[in-house]
Amino acid sequence: MSNPYSAYVKNMDNISSKEELLVKVFEEIISNLNVALYALEDGDVKTKAETITKVTDAIALLQASLDMENGGEIAQNLRKLYDFCIEELLKANVSNNGEHIKNTIDVIQPIYEGFKGALENIRG
Repeated sequence: MSNPYSAYVKNMDNISSKEELLVKVFEEIISNLNVALYALEDGDVKTKAETITKVTDAIALLQASLDMENGGEIAQNLRKLYDFCIEELLKANVSNNGEHIKNTIDVIQPIYEGFKGALENIRG
């Protein structure tokens, strides 16, 4: 996920719907959160910082893509959750405290599972 746009273009051949793309983005976010956590535990502050920045950028893009006019309460709640995640990642980056990364994983994982389940229902 070094460049979100190039990753998007690269994966478009393998993805048949925007729903699949969304699930892939969440999988990449979760993977990078785990990389950041392991880097922090190993004392690799550079990798931790770079990875947290990538995840923060990805979450900000998800947040910017929310349709606040038509999305109703779901969009509002997702925006608040994404705000929380970005705050936690900023705290993790500054304090080198892995609990903030774990808090982000705890929020992102159920959102991912919800979108993944919805995709499976769409596929039938």
